[in-house]
This record gives sequence, structure tokens and C-alpha cells, in this order.
Amino acid sequence: MMSSWVVKRLFASIFALLTGTHALAGDGLRMVTATGRAVINDQAALHEAKNIALEDALYLAALRGGAKIDGFSSVQADTSLDDHFVVRPSSEILDYRIINEVKDDLHYEVTVEAAVGKISEPACHDRAVGHLTMFAPTMSMTRSVPGWLSTMPSMMMVDLYRQLENITNLTLYNEAATVLDPVKIKRDARYDYNALMNGKASIRDGDFAFTTNIAFESFSTDFGLGQSQHLRAIITTSLYAGSQLTPLGAVRDEIKLKLGERSPSLLISKLSTTKRDKVKAALLNRLESHAKAIASATLCLPLKAVIKLEDNKLHVALGMRQGIQVNRLAMVSGVDSKWSVLRVIEAGEGHSILEPLSRQRKPADLNGKLATFLEMN
Repeated sequence: MMSSWVVKRLFASIFALLTGTHALAGDGLRMVTATGRAVINDQAALHEAKNIALEDALYLAALRGGAKIDGFSSVQADTSLDDHFVVRPSSEILDYRIINEVKDDLHYEVTVEAAVGKISEPACHDRAVGHLTMFAPTMSMTRSVPGWLSTMPSMMMVDLYRQLENITNLTLYNEAATVLDPVKIKRDARYDYNALMNGKASIRDGDFAFTTNIAFESFSTDFGLGQSQHLRAIITTSLYAGSQLTPLGAVRDEIKLKLGERSPSLLISKLSTTKRDKVKAALLNRLESHAKAIASATLCLPLKAVIKLEDNKLHVALGMRQGIQVNRLAMVSGVDSKWSVLRVIEAGEGHSILEPLSRQRKPADLNGKLATFLEMN
């Protein structure tokens, strides 16, 4: 026969898996509430009863993040079968806080709110909102490139901007008249005469900037008595993040196209020449995939911000502009434990205020730490 304790724990586990889950965030991270209970044997054991109740609450909270149930049967002396079940949590408690305590003459109850699950770095964080500023492009062309291609780099930049505008999650800003100079952009505008008179472009924390270089060069390959003429177009988009314009790397595409042939026979040379419309179309067609690569490189990055302690409150320079809402969760690592969970309690256009899930976390201990916001599913 199955023992009464196993039956009780099994039903409690099943109940725990079905109830008490709040919002789902991150990769399997759940905010759950659970209540543990313990018997008070005597007043001297009150503290022990509280600890037992807390352990029970945390056990149930961990089960709500997932459970493993193992079972086996054994044969007793009277040849009857005895079934056994072992219920174990399959998730971790990353952080918690006690939200209620109740005691009477016989029992002590503790209710906790806990973040349970497993934190892993997803391949893409899939931001709901992204802000991207385009700065002045640069273009180069070797002398041997046909003159009719001279306007193509400008046409390609116009089309690249249009392709990026069509990406739903991106909001695009055009600063094509401004050269991207990180030193000048980061300079305090109060000491910059041109910025005071004309204003200047700026990138906010959580936003991105890019500048694109388009280079055309021609090359030839020999065959028989003639030569094949080719065009190589290299599109390189350099990406930057936040107010400090931190370099993120570059998206690069290379296109090789055959323009025609040079042959002793004028007829063969003329017939082998690729039509200009086809060359232009091939160059423009590649921009769709280039725009998608830019979007992926920015929207897949996690939202991160340095926490600043002001008036005993934890501030970050990210807000609703970046898709952050009240109750959004963030993680900080290396604060007296593997993880600390924080919750957004106030969200403005470009700032948010956080509070630690655990009241044992002192705000001063989190000052200067890097908070990573979890994506809400």
C-alpha cells in the first residue's frame, strides 16, 4: 500500500503544478506563489516551525516550475506489491520573498512569491520594440566601374532605408545628413557651438545606430582570346548601441555580377553584355536580406541597463520606449547569490524604477549592477 505521506505529497505536487502561476517570463522563468504549513509543538519551537513552513512553501513553489515523478514497485513478504513515488522539482528557485505569515496555537503558515525556472541565454531575445537611427553612408567606386552605375549606391541606400521601414518592430530615424562620429556625438552639447545652434543627433540607451558603406569595384577574368568583365559590390553596415555608441560589429554582403565580355568579335561582345536593368535589379534584391540581417542583429540583443541608485530607488535609463512595462522582470547576477530578480514598479518614457523581489536585498548592493530584462511571452 502507498504510504499516507506519499499520497499527501503526490496530491500536493499535482495541485502545485496546476495552480498559482503568475506571468511567464524569460526562458521558462515563472513567478509563482506557494504556502507552506508546519505544526507548532511548543513555543520554544516557534522558529523551527517557521523554517519548516518556509521550506515547505519553497518546495511547493519549485514544483510549480515543473516536477519529476519517479515510481517503482516492491514485493512485500506476503507477496503483495507496494508502489512508491518520489516527487522532485525539475526547476530552481532563483529568488523569493515572504509575502505573508500566519500563526495560531497549532500551526505556522508562510506564503512566498518566488521566481522559479532555469535561466539560459536564448539565441534571440526577440525584442518587441527597437529604435534604429541611420547616419550618413559612405560610398566608393573604382574608375573601371561603368559610369551608368554611378548613381546605384545612392539608390541602394534609399531602398535599404525603405526595407528597414517595412520591418514591423523597428522604428527608424533618418540622420543621413550627419556623419556618425562617436566622439562628437558623445560630447557634452553644452560645450559644442554647432550642437547648441543646430541641435545634434543623439542615441538613447537601448537604441541603435548604423552607418553603411557601399563599395563598387570591377575585375576581369581571362578566357580564350577574351575577358569576362565582372562587378563586385560590397555592402558593409556597422552597428552601434546606446548613448555610448558601443560597437556591435557589422553586417556584410558581397555581390558578384557578370557585366559582359570583351572579345575580338564585336558581335560576341555585344551579345554577352548583361542588360543594365538586370544588374540594377540584382543589386537592389540583395538589400532585403541585408535589412533583415540588420534587424536581427539589433532586435535579438537583450535589453540591458546599468542600475543607478537615486533617492534610495533603483533607476535604469530604459522605459516604455523600449517596450518595458510595470511588472516586467529583470535579472542581476552576482549579488550574494547566483541571481537576483527585480521587478519594474514604475515605467516612464525613457526610464524605469526597479525593486528587488527579495526584501533582504539592499538597494545599495545593486547600485552599478547590470540588469538584464527578460522578454515576456
